[in-house]
Amino acid sequence: MTKKFENMDANESIYFARELEHVKARTYDVVYPEIMYPRVFPISSEVSPAAKTITYRQYDMVGHAKLIHNYANDLPVANVKGKEFTSQVYSEGISYGYSIQDIRESQMAGKGLETRLAASARRAVELLTNDLAFFGDPATSLQPFLNNDNVNYYTVKADGTGSSKLWKDKTPDLIVRDIGEASTLVRTVSKATEVVNTLLLADAEYGHIATTRMGDGSDVTILDFVLRTNPWISTIMPCYELDGACAGTNAGADAGSSIGLMYNNSADKLTLEIPQPFEQFAPQEKALYYEIACHARIGGVLIYYPKSIVQLNGIGEASA
Repeated sequence: MTKKFENMDANESIYFARELEHVKARTYDVVYPEIMYPRVFPISSEVSPAAKTITYRQYDMVGHAKLIHNYANDLPVANVKGKEFTSQVYSEGISYGYSIQDIRESQMAGKGLETRLAASARRAVELLTNDLAFFGDPATSLQPFLNNDNVNYYTVKADGTGSSKLWKDKTPDLIVRDIGEASTLVRTVSKATEVVNTLLLADAEYGHIATTRMGDGSDVTILDFVLRTNPWISTIMPCYELDGACAGTNAGADAGSSIGLMYNNSADKLTLEIPQPFEQFAPQEKALYYEIACHARIGGVLIYYPKSIVQLNGIGEASA
């Protein structure tokens, strides 16, 4: 007798498939770019969260001595003059929330709903802080770190292949020359009172100098050579904010090109003011919904000595 087989209906088939499915305990969340500001800027939180402005003073000594005779009574006078610089402090805010049902479903599924929502809110604040630190805010007094009008600008020579400024079109020796001249520029304009120690590059330019050898047969890359021979620079690191960051308003019409930026990474030269780091408040009940307000305070980047910074425009093409 022939045995009869019956096909399962759609619902039975799906149920059987789900029984055979293995759900991994680990989640593979969306990966985001690194928040760069903690690596790039010295962070200061000495200002009270209650402050509305941050003011710092700068003093300058004036006066010139001269040769005098024994009975001189018209001695030159030494003096001190001071300036004040003020920056506004602004609040950053965001919120997240969940309903009673969200909480129950999360508990049943063993999911950390609140933790994930809090992490999302924190990242949103961190992203805003990062953008304000690098690019400032035209609507407020928060000044930018990139394309700042007061810093030095090195005129990159157009002597690569086809009269190009781009590092990808230049020989290793020309790139080393650009870096050396730009770092020396700070010493020159400041009469040797300022010195750079850090070079930031967009990923493409960093990758180029990190993988390009100084010459055929050499096992030394451009990056290694610069760190070994440049008397000022001790750190070179990639920073994706520099990709296509040139505003084109300073030292040439290179708008949209990638830049290099050298500076002294010291709290004596510049600080990112964060009077109040990210904080969360107690949940506020709204019927069956709970809302958690999140808050931070920022005073922007204070550049105490702008001439300790030099920007190189036009060394790279913006990535697609």
